[in-house]
Amino acid sequence: MQLISTKEIVDIVKYSDDSVILVEKIPLTNPNQYKVQYSVVDFKNKSIDVSTKSAYLLKKFGANFKRISEIIPNFVQCEAAVLYDRRVLAIYPNGEAGIFDREGELDWSGSFDYHEKPVKCLSLEGKYFWSVCPEENCVIRYSCQNMKVDLRIGGKDAKTFINPTYICYDDGNFYVCCDNNKVRRIDGSNYTVSDYINFNNMVKRFYKYGDYSIAVMADGTYVMENNE
Repeated sequence: MQLISTKEIVDIVKYSDDSVILVEKIPLTNPNQYKVQYSVVDFKNKSIDVSTKSAYLLKKFGANFKRISEIIPNFVQCEAAVLYDRRVLAIYPNGEAGIFDREGELDWSGSFDYHEKPVKCLSLEGKYFWSVCPEENCVIRYSCQNMKVDLRIGGKDAKTFINPTYICYDDGNFYVCCDNNKVRRIDGSNYTVSDYINFNNMVKRFYKYGDYSIAVMADGTYVMENNE
């Protein structure tokens, strides 16, 4: 594991096949104020270089990023995805959400919940997206066509996912942070669930990109190659 940041990470978006944009929260002198810093983490070259807000917004929101970033508050704190029909979906950690049309105008605003509990995260899979519901101990798949629940794995009284906090998608499978220090894997072909990694510290978020992955832990953020 290579430590790449000890700052608070507010977002990570894919930049290329071998790199991501890391968004760090940098405290200012006033304790109630902060700025954000954008960096490109290159996995193969093991380098970290300064990036720009525009590069980050383009990768996060697509071609209409300027208009969307004008409308949406705190754009670094939401999850976003460009859907199959070029609309853009954004979801905040409290379940509040918005859908932007192909011109970048807000077409719908509302919230996602399951059994009246907030749903968080946005992991795109073709014409579906996946989220987690921590209070209901489950992960949920939604249809991008009607934004309705299409599939649920786990449940309030099940031990499949205990307090899931994040889900990511890579190469046909899904990876869920849960039970404080675990990452569990959902097989995309049959939806069976198995342990993937058990950390010695709390894992807040886990992102997988082929042979590389990023773990946002309680004590810092790390890059791993082949889970080592």
